[in-house]
Amino acid sequence: MNDDRPTLEQMLARVKAEGEACVTAARRGRLKLFFGYAAGVGKTYAMLQAAQALKKEGRDLVVGYVEPHGRPETEALLEGLECLPTLTVSYRGATLREFDLDAALTRKPEIVLVDELAHTNAPGLRHAKRWQDVEELLAAGIDVYSTVNVQHLESLNDVVAEISGVVVRETVPDEVLARADDVALIDLPPDELLVRLRQGKVYVPQQAAYALERFFRRDNLVVLREIALRQTADRIHEDVEVARRSAAAKVPWPTYERLLVCVGSSPTSAKVVRAAKRLADRLDAPWVALHVETAQAARMNAADRQRLHQHLRLAESLGAEIVQVSGADVVSELLQYADGRNVTKIVVGKTDGASRWWRLARLSLVERLVRDSGKIDVFVVRGVGEPGAVNVPAYAYPASTNLRPWLGTAAALGLATLIALGIDTLGFTEANLIMVYLLAVVAVAARYGALPSVAASLLSVLLFDVLFTQPYYRMTVHDTQYLVTFAAMLVVGLLASTLTARVRYQADVARRNERRTEALYRLSRRLTAIAKTSELIEESERTVSEVFDTYAVIFLPDEQGKIRPILDHLATFAASAAEFVAAQWVLDHDEPAGAGTNTLPNAEATYLPMATPNGVAGVLAVQAENANDPRSPDARQLLETYATQIAFALERIRLADESQQAELRIETEKLRSSLLSAVSHDLRTPLAAIAGAASSLDENRDALNATVRGELLETIREESERLTRLVENLLHMTRLSSGRITLNRQWQPLEEVIGSALRRTERQLAGREVRIELAEHLPLAHLDDVLVESVLVNLIENATKYSEPGSPLEIRGEPVARGVAVEIADYGRGFLPGDESRIFETFYRGADAKPDRRGTGLGLSICNAIVRAHGGSIEARNRAGGGATIRFTIPSDESPPSLNLAATEPSRP
Repeated sequence: MNDDRPTLEQMLARVKAEGEACVTAARRGRLKLFFGYAAGVGKTYAMLQAAQALKKEGRDLVVGYVEPHGRPETEALLEGLECLPTLTVSYRGATLREFDLDAALTRKPEIVLVDELAHTNAPGLRHAKRWQDVEELLAAGIDVYSTVNVQHLESLNDVVAEISGVVVRETVPDEVLARADDVALIDLPPDELLVRLRQGKVYVPQQAAYALERFFRRDNLVVLREIALRQTADRIHEDVEVARRSAAAKVPWPTYERLLVCVGSSPTSAKVVRAAKRLADRLDAPWVALHVETAQAARMNAADRQRLHQHLRLAESLGAEIVQVSGADVVSELLQYADGRNVTKIVVGKTDGASRWWRLARLSLVERLVRDSGKIDVFVVRGVGEPGAVNVPAYAYPASTNLRPWLGTAAALGLATLIALGIDTLGFTEANLIMVYLLAVVAVAARYGALPSVAASLLSVLLFDVLFTQPYYRMTVHDTQYLVTFAAMLVVGLLASTLTARVRYQADVARRNERRTEALYRLSRRLTAIAKTSELIEESERTVSEVFDTYAVIFLPDEQGKIRPILDHLATFAASAAEFVAAQWVLDHDEPAGAGTNTLPNAEATYLPMATPNGVAGVLAVQAENANDPRSPDARQLLETYATQIAFALERIRLADESQQAELRIETEKLRSSLLSAVSHDLRTPLAAIAGAASSLDENRDALNATVRGELLETIREESERLTRLVENLLHMTRLSSGRITLNRQWQPLEEVIGSALRRTERQLAGREVRIELAEHLPLAHLDDVLVESVLVNLIENATKYSEPGSPLEIRGEPVARGVAVEIADYGRGFLPGDESRIFETFYRGADAKPDRRGTGLGLSICNAIVRAHGGSIEARNRAGGGATIRFTIPSDESPPSLNLAATEPSRP
């Protein structure tokens, strides 16, 4: 029986794909590209038409940047659309208009229109390319509509140049097109496009005539149109594949493909990399860019090494996995890696630079690869250098003024000659003399490398011929048998020097890898044993600096998420404002920036995010001692590994601190419970006073005169009121902490609430002057009068408690934006430094609170909770003339009703 139900694996894959799509949708904006094959097909026009339709639907849409090129029909579609102002940048005497990225981020609309995705920004802007601006908009959750032509895709750059003869300098990584959520193909037949061009609807007449002669030839347009259609078809095929996997269609899967492309310093490698990218896209297969570093490759000059790094960065930007291995033979290392990674296809380039005799003498790399590849398919790409590239030898020896290797070689040969002359006088055979020279050749190879050892081999044969064969001291050979001796001596010397140099190189590579591995292991061991952030940063900076021969600094964010400067490193590290801007950008966007990247490339240092699952823990900055020394991709990958290790160590310390803080909070809660138990003392005091006064009245009612009875009754009343306030505070705190409080907000005159609070505290205010200042025409306040009256009572009691008896008290009320504000000020000693923010904490009574002073530390905490429940704020500060001021605001969400109430000062009873 046929079971068409999806398997468990298919269901899991579908759930995973849908989950990733939901996460991506929640995290990023959506990108829609209007894709064409040439300027003038109507991409900008179609984008503006779509924008006008969206505006009619009520969508929040703005025009970030649109280039109408003087076309009236395009300019007409801009009418009625909100346009952001552009940046004006002066560059080489010209004024350039650029997209204002920060203005778009500040405005943060639903959709932004950004024309010409491949545009290169003016120097000095945050990003080098406009597509990077678009990426930042998408990361901020803003949808973007943009336009791009097929010739601007990075992988098609060389193809378009060969077809049209025009090198397009502005390119966009293919990954941008691949990540686009929607691609709209804007197509126009080439003949109609040429008609539009001749009519001046694409360029002005002078530019149109030039374009017709160069790029806009009909044969060019036909080919470009086909490429654009194929790219769009490939994109549709990807969508179909996603739909098929979602539907769990039961069709056989093809053999899994993996591509490997060989990358070197040759100028033709860029073409090979782009060809591999296109082949990988056609096969929907992952691909690896591999460079084999041999002993000869290690001696590349600076120009070749720079070109190699450019090729590897190009492959990385096109989506390749970058791998560098070391070995003696390129073909064997390449095939060994291919077998280990299950590679099915190898892409390699060939050039016509080798001479005919050289090709006859030995097999080329391509021929050896084809011969030894077995079941792996080999694709050979004809090597063509990049426009403007200069063909140089792939592994040229660097011109060096260091004479030390050559002086050492001369010394070794001189010493060997002296030894040979000495033993020759003792009657030793010529074979022994030859061994002395071979020993010198091996020593030179082990000490100074391949080139000096080759020279030593040649010179040793020459010295043996001149000094130890007849006729002596001449370059002639008397006995032809010595020719065989010379040839054997030269071959053995060259082999010995080559093998020794190879072993020396492999030993150097092993030592380098061992040093890096040991440093990484040491860092991991050390990080696990460090419990303090400062020590961890110091150890990490020292290790990274030693391993990579750089200045390394770790930046950590403060509580506001801002990078703080590290003063200890200002003398040795780039610490300008621009450098801190780069570090802050990396912290905010979780992407590398700085030197060697496409974001803020003019920075002096390279900045890497130290990312963790909970966000970016910090930024690792490295500044090379030699600013012109390019950092290889494998070194950058290792550096990223270090950054990840450090990030997780910082996260471990942070979690440990949070755990410690949680334990501390638990202990604090236990302490507060104990303090609540201690409140029983404050409850017993008034109860004891009430009980004592009541019993005296009961037992001695006839013996007490009227004055004493009145004093006892007054005591009962005062202590009852004190007990009532204490119980109210405890109830308020319980309700506020549990979130069960419900506000009964009504429009109330503020003077009435203040007056009610003054009547409740008139005994505490006895003998004091109360100065009340209420603004004229004070509006009604939207508040819970019972709770706000409790706030005023607690603030008045607090002021009387911490100021001298008889000192005045000030109460002020004034309107603020959509609300009212109240201030209560006394003439006491004020707050100690640091107490201004802590006095609103529960049970906190001030750093100088006296043990004999009555109070629980609940009053101001309750005030803070009530004001916050109203959506307001409360703050404390010291008065300029001495004393303390506490100010709180009560906002209102709507305008108060208009009442003709005169602002009257409440009178004290």
